[in-house]
Amino acid sequence: MNESNQAQRDYWRTRLAWVERQEQMDLQLGVFGLAAMEALGDISGTNVLDVGCGCGHTTLQLNERVGSGSVVGVDISEKLLEVARRRGSGAIEFIEADAQSHAPQGPYDIIFSRFGVMFFADPIAAFRNLRASTSEVAKLSMVCWQGPEQNPWMTVPNRAAMSLVDLPPRSPDAPDPFSFADSDWVREILEHAGWTNVDVADFRTEVKIGGGVNSRLAALHAYEFSPVKAVVDSDPGIRSDSVVDLMEAALPPHQQDGIVLLPAAARIVTADTYTESRP
Repeated sequence: MNESNQAQRDYWRTRLAWVERQEQMDLQLGVFGLAAMEALGDISGTNVLDVGCGCGHTTLQLNERVGSGSVVGVDISEKLLEVARRRGSGAIEFIEADAQSHAPQGPYDIIFSRFGVMFFADPIAAFRNLRASTSEVAKLSMVCWQGPEQNPWMTVPNRAAMSLVDLPPRSPDAPDPFSFADSDWVREILEHAGWTNVDVADFRTEVKIGGGVNSRLAALHAYEFSPVKAVVDSDPGIRSDSVVDLMEAALPPHQQDGIVLLPAAARIVTADTYTESRP
């Protein structure tokens, strides 16, 4: 495994918020995964690989849709997979692996991912590897974030914290949640990796931060998943309570009926392995 992939493995090993706040995150992100599943149409009887399956929410949903088919979840984080295996109660196979260099043995009719593909060190190699694990006629459907400016649900609390916390600048070449924001780049990646009929669709909604809670709990939730937390954890001179206070103060204008709602924008990306364009 190369150094970049090892860095990702180490990173996800420490992201315990995904385990501790799994239910809230499922509520927060569920609509995006369902949109990507709907884009596939009827998948009954198919074999599906859920890439970056995390705690298994989408894997369980896919399993309900495949009927006599099967679903395998793959993720780089053993911590997240421990939760997924408990939730799957032994009925679904979950594998710890880096999908960039190792795709569990297929062939798969469907490659699916909800926000699990933006962190590859070499995305072309990753999608080529996934393409090699598919059946002769297969489909891909995945969700990835648009840019920061289109996602106030992330930027509003983070920017409020920046009066106390200096965030490192984003590296344009480093994998992060926004690394697939450029739709032309996503098309190029997939086409170079051997996928065809690539379609990138805009998907916008409002996110209930923390799954539908008041501004204090929403701020705590946002903090746990923010890059701000890593900076605070490494600097004893910054109090986390003070940072959360700043984040909370930015949220009341976006509160409706006691729930914090902010705009979010993603892309539903579909492709297939057909050699000719479909009608």
